[in-house]
Amino acid sequence: MRAGRHFLLNAALVAGAVRALAGGTVTAAQAEAGKQTWVTVTRTGTFTDPRYGEFSITPAMLAEMVRNFEANAYGQDIFLDVAHKPDQGAAAKFLKLSVEGNRLRALVEWTPYGIDAVKNKGHTYLSAEFHERFQDNETGKQWGCVLLAAGLTTRPVIKRLDPVQLSQDDSASLPVYVATDLLKQLASENTMKWAELLKQLRAQLTEKKLSETAINAMMKAAEKALDTVTDEAAAKALCEALAGTDIPAGAGSVNITLATPNARDVGSLVADAVAKTLAERDSAAKKLAEVHAARVKLLSDTINAATSLDEATRKTLAEEAGAMVTAEMSDEQVKALATFMINQAGKTAIARQLANIGFYGGGNPQIVVPDEGAKHLHQIYAENLRRTGRVGEGQLQLAEKESPFVSKVLAEFDRLNGRLIHEEAKLLAGGQTGMSNTSLPVGFVREVIREALSDLNILQLVNTLTDFTATTTTLIPYELRDVSGVLNDGIVYEGQPINYASITQANDSAYITPMKVAYIITNEVIHFTRNSQLNWDAMARNIETCARIMRELIHRRIANELQRSSDAYNAVSVAAEPITGLNGTSTSTYKTTHFPIVRPFQARDVTGAAQGTAENPISVTLNSVAVQMYDGSNTQSAGTYYRITNYNLGYVQFVNQLGVPVFPPNTGTNTISYSRATNVLKVDIDVPGGSTIEKQMNKVLQAVGAKKAELSGQRYVMPDYLLMSPVLNDAVTNAESFIASAKRNGTDTSAGGDLQSIKGIPSFGTNAPGLDLGDQRILMGQRGQLTYTVSKPFSLGEPFEVVNSQGAPVGKKQAYGEEYNALKVPTPIRNRATSVLAYSVTGR
Repeated sequence: MRAGRHFLLNAALVAGAVRALAGGTVTAAQAEAGKQTWVTVTRTGTFTDPRYGEFSITPAMLAEMVRNFEANAYGQDIFLDVAHKPDQGAAAKFLKLSVEGNRLRALVEWTPYGIDAVKNKGHTYLSAEFHERFQDNETGKQWGCVLLAAGLTTRPVIKRLDPVQLSQDDSASLPVYVATDLLKQLASENTMKWAELLKQLRAQLTEKKLSETAINAMMKAAEKALDTVTDEAAAKALCEALAGTDIPAGAGSVNITLATPNARDVGSLVADAVAKTLAERDSAAKKLAEVHAARVKLLSDTINAATSLDEATRKTLAEEAGAMVTAEMSDEQVKALATFMINQAGKTAIARQLANIGFYGGGNPQIVVPDEGAKHLHQIYAENLRRTGRVGEGQLQLAEKESPFVSKVLAEFDRLNGRLIHEEAKLLAGGQTGMSNTSLPVGFVREVIREALSDLNILQLVNTLTDFTATTTTLIPYELRDVSGVLNDGIVYEGQPINYASITQANDSAYITPMKVAYIITNEVIHFTRNSQLNWDAMARNIETCARIMRELIHRRIANELQRSSDAYNAVSVAAEPITGLNGTSTSTYKTTHFPIVRPFQARDVTGAAQGTAENPISVTLNSVAVQMYDGSNTQSAGTYYRITNYNLGYVQFVNQLGVPVFPPNTGTNTISYSRATNVLKVDIDVPGGSTIEKQMNKVLQAVGAKKAELSGQRYVMPDYLLMSPVLNDAVTNAESFIASAKRNGTDTSAGGDLQSIKGIPSFGTNAPGLDLGDQRILMGQRGQLTYTVSKPFSLGEPFEVVNSQGAPVGKKQAYGEEYNALKVPTPIRNRATSVLAYSVTGR
């Protein structure tokens, strides 16, 4: 079960101090104990929060919370705590939920701890905790939106809600609670006094053939007026006046309020009250009918806008759903009902299509039909982009086929941007002659995604998934094999216990990471008022640039994470290693005694908050003072920082806040703590006297063979990829084993002279700058161990003008792009990769 999202929402507690009437005395303790009040938990609307971005609370979600509360979906009582600290006790217990207008209301029973928090600690606002897609962690049942808890707080996210109030100063406005015994006594006395008059009045009203609703309203008015009447003549006059009131037979609801009457003017009082009530009823009925008609029209319009359904289905839905609409429903509730009906009709149509082809499955089958609008838009872009020089020169690939992963990502993008895609397809096809805004074309963003992911060869080495429901974390699946329990080579004699071998499908959690970058885009891409004026050459240049940036960022993250997870396996900590060689004048770089250094890692959520314990941390001290890592922003405060310039060779450089090298003096205590990689085989590529580069590079091939044997023979993993830079790839091809006379099977180059395989392991090259692999590391392992999960496809926001230092526009726009994803190699399978370090000993 994923963690629910917290929203801090103001909500007022209704009711406060009370006046109590009883036959005996009521103590203060009795008045406070088990106090129950209605509170507002949350409300509908669309909001933003740094943790979740934009989110919405809809009427459908509120209704679902009520249903799931009544069904006990959470499996336990639900409590209100203080400041989201449930371990410190409950402030109140939720007894009931209901939806009132656009708010979720709850009846809660307060504890002394909760009353004290509101009265004396200033916790005057409410924050709800709920899960949008709650799943039972035992049965696996999906419940939908479930309220998990709520907390009293002092700083709410959503404003303009009433604060919690437990008391009121104006005692005159306090509600009066009458003890049960006293209430029964008063009611009994009043009923007995005027029982016969009320009985006669009901009989007279019944003879007039009034509706039961009208009779009950008249009787209620009479009973209320008689509560304070002591004069028998006045009581009789009241009942006679009511019996003689001219109300049409069969009249509906009548709401009459009478002041205390007397025998002299009660007749005219009743007549005026009835006339006023009937007039108000007619006016209210007319207004109610108008509101109801507007709600029904809104429902019909919403259903008719669903182009995924045929006309006959839309008409039937509008007629059937119209009977479910009431005037009391809000516009949001009507739209939610329409959406629900549309979805149900869609599922029915899908089931009918499946039945027609012979499939009668359970669950929620879905048929995915390609979006013709998106397909048409891509065809227009592809046709025009192929005429540009970027495709002819090879900068744009425009692959004919999409991988299943790319198709899934694009399908989610199309779902989120369906309306814009159809509008742009019509525009470019000549169906429209212009557009009224200057937003970035949605087709441009779509082609950037397609181009970046289709040409990302490193994706062949990883497991690619999509999880568009993920918000904070996602699950990374992996498989474990365990044969340690199998004894005697599996030989089991009669009557002996049979040992277990297991293959386990497990999951590891990974935090969703927001990958963001700002782009500079020329105006040719953004501004076009007619399709004939679109500059496709400019479009091609910008697509190629944006796709390349996106591709290189993803490639670097994947390659660096592959190396980090491999190096982290069996890494050894090095504590307080002395930093030597500093002279204060010319030395800015220190070489660690041990290498390679394992890149440190700290899991963080989307807000940047650290989660869990840091892995393989690095700490540096100069003159006994801790030195922080240079973050590359050039915005850190003035001082000395360190950065790792080469993880492979253990190079640590000291710089100032602007990244300029500095030369620390050799004073005080200077140390560095780090983790060194042991899951690596080092090879010296220096050519000794009497040897050749061809013979020396054979040692690199031999190291690859040794590591392959280690993976397959000791870890039972068959490696199926090698990853290295083009520079190292070219250097390795100089090995003697690639010469025709000395060539060995399974080790070969391609027709273009590039390294193709070593010991039968296919070779892959890197095509992104700044990788930790550098030109020294060959990474090898089993494909699919690292998982790259996309939870939100790449998107670009609204562009805005670029200006120079004088504030003048330069004819370009800048746009903010982002993709939410997760990268992880589950810790238990890090041993399925290893590496070879080919470096110059003398050069280091």
